[in-house]
Amino acid sequence: MTLAAILCCATTVVNAQNTVEENKKMVSTNLQMVSTNLQMAEQTVKLADANPTDGQKQYAAATALVGVAVNTDGQYDRAISYAHKALEIAKAQKEQKDTLLANTYSLLSNIYMLQGSVDNGCDFMELAVDAIEEQLGRYDAATIYSRLKTGLTLISIYPDTRRGFLHVMQAFYDNDKAPFNKRIKNLAQFNIRFSLAMEQMLTAYANGNRYAVPVVMVDGEKYYMVQTRDWHIGQPLANWLSPNMLRSEEERLAHRGENIVLMNDKGEFRRLSKEESQKVTLETPGFMLNANSREIETTPSASYLWYLQPQVYNDTVKRFEEFINKK
Repeated sequence: MTLAAILCCATTVVNAQNTVEENKKMVSTNLQMVSTNLQMAEQTVKLADANPTDGQKQYAAATALVGVAVNTDGQYDRAISYAHKALEIAKAQKEQKDTLLANTYSLLSNIYMLQGSVDNGCDFMELAVDAIEEQLGRYDAATIYSRLKTGLTLISIYPDTRRGFLHVMQAFYDNDKAPFNKRIKNLAQFNIRFSLAMEQMLTAYANGNRYAVPVVMVDGEKYYMVQTRDWHIGQPLANWLSPNMLRSEEERLAHRGENIVLMNDKGEFRRLSKEESQKVTLETPGFMLNANSREIETTPSASYLWYLQPQVYNDTVKRFEEFINKK
């Protein structure tokens, strides 16, 4: 038993030594690869420096530097510098004869993303799509595909869902409007992507309107509408008009004005009769922009949404429930 224990310990020591040696070899191999890649990148950089007006060589230098930036300090800044050289050359072209402009925007987007600069990364991502559209046209399959990919990426990384959703929506719209020989033939198979993007957008919209209530005018006085036939305060102000829009005209007229509850500025609730409710309308009159003040002008009687402070909103919901349940 003692001999077996000694042999076991000896085997463990040998295995440990082997593991250490293997790790050393792996580290050495990785260092050699990094060194080799850096040397290759520097050769690409020298070629770019020797051809300062060649945009593709500036782009290649930037790409090579990005490839070694993860393991070598200071290379991201150099990569950005060469990418901007490529960008200036691409911009100076009277006609975009190649994909240098779009590719450079895309590369800059990737660099900034790798550095953790999401805002810059997203800006250049959108510029890449714009460059593709400028070169190929809005309704080209490559443009539509790039816009869809960009939109889905933006939705996944950017805090404001609207930014990415606009691209996704435009991609599907443009594909429908594109000439038949330009369309992505099977985009309909990916309509679940549009549905998911729409659900994310609706979720963001509902969350943004969590504390919103509509404001209406009745007999020249401002009131908060806290209940309609299909919605009441305590629910996010989302999808509150769709149920009525989906009804037939006959049904809308038959039930118009049912279950309306208003609240005045004093926080007093008022349940309207059906006849009183029929006088309440969401007024959306015309409007125009005042160029001097940069404000949209409309009539004082126009309806709008008012956003209550969370505590005020929650207190109002509690009092509304007491009002509704009062016998």
